[in-house]
Amino acid sequence: MIERITERLARRARWFDVIETRGSSTPVSFANNRLHSITDRHNSGFGVRVNVNGKTGFSYTNDESRLEETADRALALAAWGDEEDFDLPAAAPKPFEPYDTAIESFDPEREIAGIEESIAALRARFPAAMVDADVSASSGSARIINSRGLDASYRSSSYSVRLSATLILDDGTRIETGESASILAPGSHEIFREKIIRKLEAASTPASLGSGKVPVLLSPRAFARFAGIMAAGLNAKSVWKGISPFADRLGEGMFVESLTVRDDPTLADSPYSYPFDDEGIAGTGKLLVDRGTIATFINDLKYAGKLGAAPTGNGTRGYSSLPYPSFSNIIIDPGTETLESIIGSMKRGILVEQFIGLGQSNTITGDFSANLDLAYLIENGKIAGRVKDCMIADNLFKLLKSEIVMSAERERTGSVLAPSALFPALNFTG
Repeated sequence: MIERITERLARRARWFDVIETRGSSTPVSFANNRLHSITDRHNSGFGVRVNVNGKTGFSYTNDESRLEETADRALALAAWGDEEDFDLPAAAPKPFEPYDTAIESFDPEREIAGIEESIAALRARFPAAMVDADVSASSGSARIINSRGLDASYRSSSYSVRLSATLILDDGTRIETGESASILAPGSHEIFREKIIRKLEAASTPASLGSGKVPVLLSPRAFARFAGIMAAGLNAKSVWKGISPFADRLGEGMFVESLTVRDDPTLADSPYSYPFDDEGIAGTGKLLVDRGTIATFINDLKYAGKLGAAPTGNGTRGYSSLPYPSFSNIIIDPGTETLESIIGSMKRGILVEQFIGLGQSNTITGDFSANLDLAYLIENGKIAGRVKDCMIADNLFKLLKSEIVMSAERERTGSVLAPSALFPALNFTG
């Protein structure tokens, strides 16, 4: 175990920490309506980080018998490492585990039957649909020991589902849409296939809208993509490197007052939660944007030290990498209007479900342009059909300063919990 190298590290390093991670997963995959693969995966490893004469060295192994060699390599590499003068945490964080024992009852055969049932339901409505699916159950553990006496560990679990369908209409139009989620324990697939059926039904009727400034309603998935661009500038690493548009704006009102965004690693029922980060700092909820004002930059110990800030508990690493700042659960506060009422208020506009190319946006200026992979025309408060071969372009930061109507309902997309969001006027090209 890792205790056997702590004495040799303590003799030669100003400080050290050792992380041990273990994990296993069972992915089940379907492609084109058929079972494609079932896999059983296991991984484990040890990462050793040391600070000698103010410089940090690092090495790793997945062979426990080579721990001593790995420790010696980390000590030797410190001479060429980055200068880092921060201290490690000493107090053990209050434990909680994002782990559900129900993950232990994961049954691949039951999952296969559930996916086959979803495929049958989708093809009963759309016989030509080609369905892909991935279901995976994962469990793991993390343990950190450091030179200040910290010895902390926790277990985690994750159940991930992705269901997608591709449909080619008689006119050659290709429609592809899907649903996915990650939770702590196995759940039903039914909600995913029902959402996909509703999307395909709405997309089967063609519609069109001329170019211009139009109201655009973003689904939670689409709004989460917007949030990701904004959040990139709230990372201390980006701030330190001078590539964040918010570097000198801490405490300033940059967005509309109705926008509040949090990072919270203590969120219940999320596989993105943790009791402490991968450096041993307790995970705590924090405001990133407080009623439009930039409130916090997330960091790890390295970038907290560089910016002269307190660590936020967002240091992320695997056993084979050094820590870096990363978000946990991003939570966007909801509005007060129901989604139904927001759609009902739209005389003529666009509902965006999926983007193509938004990742190419300029995260410094906020300028973006993106083709719409799946979008619907809303006319007189109802979805009138799918619009295709269209795009939106604008400036994200300008939009987030303007009026936004957010729904009371929220959905989780990956690690982001977001409402739908209506922007009253956005550049649309049809």
